[in-house]
Amino acid sequence: MSDDGQALVEFALVLPVLLLLAFAMVQLADLGVARLALEHAAAEGARIGALTNDDELIRDSVAAAANPLRPGDIKVDIIPSEAEVPRTGDPRGSLIRVHLRYVLPLVIPGLPSVEARASAARRIEWTP
Repeated sequence: MSDDGQALVEFALVLPVLLLLAFAMVQLADLGVARLALEHAAAEGARIGALTNDDELIRDSVAAAANPLRPGDIKVDIIPSEAEVPRTGDPRGSLIRVHLRYVLPLVIPGLPSVEARASAARRIEWTP
């Protein structure tokens, strides 16, 4: 009995598992980078909101701070919105919350998508 092809057969059996592990590590690294970028962007957005009380400036600062993520794919929720009480009157001292969501593109197509989330809150300092 010859053992000439044994190593090749073993490699063919182990290769899919190794590739799956490699793709999983890449996806996990992408998720970590996205999470860190979103945390930073949420903190910056909340800081700008506390200083300016302007939703458009909050969205712009989130887009600028979320590097290397695609700014157009970041979903931004600002609570309360600019048109809601207490932000319509004198909002000093009330909380503004910025919630961000980002769906990560997957390395392996066909798997369910992964969503990274982050949020930050600050007390509004802006005076009308």
